[in-house]
Amino acid sequence: MKAMVGLVIAILIIFIANLFWPSNQANYRKLSLKQDIIEQGEISEDTTNRDVILTTDLNVPSDDEKIKLMTAEYEILEKERKNLKRRLSRLKHDMWGQKFAPETAKKMSEIMLNSHKLIKNPDMLGAFSSVKGIQDEITKIKFAQSSIEEVSELIEENKKSNKATD
Repeated sequence: MKAMVGLVIAILIIFIANLFWPSNQANYRKLSLKQDIIEQGEISEDTTNRDVILTTDLNVPSDDEKIKLMTAEYEILEKERKNLKRRLSRLKHDMWGQKFAPETAKKMSEIMLNSHKLIKNPDMLGAFSSVKGIQDEITKIKFAQSSIEEVSELIEENKKSNKATD
């Protein structure tokens, strides 16, 4: 029994040592990338290591720049959300008291509900990990706005048909 406990503890110690022991794998990757660049002839051999600029580091923005870019993009997202909310409110006002065919009403309701879901509980700035995520959300908002245009056209057609029958 004591031998079994000792064996388990030894395996646990070896596992933890391998898991948390620092390795030079990251340095190896940088060195191999530098060697690949040198072999391709992009950098002469007399260039020192401090002069070598990795191409992967050229376009990576710093954290401060990333935050500024995300904040600017998020302000655009907030404006788009505000416009969508106003547009939805206006359409609800225009629809008040009108009667629609059941299939048309169902289609309009689906579009309005899907659009309303985007502004009901919006993601805050911290919910996005990159500018790309914010741009994707803006794209969703713009798609919802274009879908609402269809609802607006249906409302206008219904108003015209109601005036014609009166």
